[in-house]
Amino acid sequence: MAIRLSCSKILLALTTLTLGMPAFAEPAPTEFVTQVLEPTGGKIMRPKSWFYTEGHRGPMYMWTLSREDIAGNRPYTTGVRVQTFVGVKEHTGKTAKEFITDFVATKKKSAQVLHSCDETDQGLFTRICLETVEGPHHILYSLFWGSSGMDIAVVSIAGTTKEQWETFAPTFRRMGDFELIDMKRFEK
Repeated sequence: MAIRLSCSKILLALTTLTLGMPAFAEPAPTEFVTQVLEPTGGKIMRPKSWFYTEGHRGPMYMWTLSREDIAGNRPYTTGVRVQTFVGVKEHTGKTAKEFITDFVATKKKSAQVLHSCDETDQGLFTRICLETVEGPHHILYSLFWGSSGMDIAVVSIAGTTKEQWETFAPTFRRMGDFELIDMKRFEK
């Protein structure tokens, strides 16, 4: 069974990350641990007290690192979600770059854009970003598509309430430097 990914369904899923009620104020995390992203073997620095969950379905891999426990599919207020879409062309009819640029265009119409960044070549991927305010939430989207025709799109979402953004922005910057795939794991 083929899984069809529509931009509107993905936008809805991506922006529901911070629909929880604001949590009480607390200082930014200072202790981090390395969190392995299975099954790709990637790595991200996770605040030691934060929670980690995975949710993979078909051609989509999703990792969520949040301050709040989201067991039982509960919403969270502060966290980072990394979603990877494999076989984008097959499932959407768009290249990975088109998929990401359409996402950004749609988001620019529905959110207050604070900042965006131009394309940056990062080797296996090209990255752009979009920082927004959406209702009570402040969100930084880091968006990637595979270089050299690699049919993979990645959407990383770091968000919290507008009031807590300055507190957690340094945490999000540290977590934004993640490794999606441990290439050594796949060498023969």
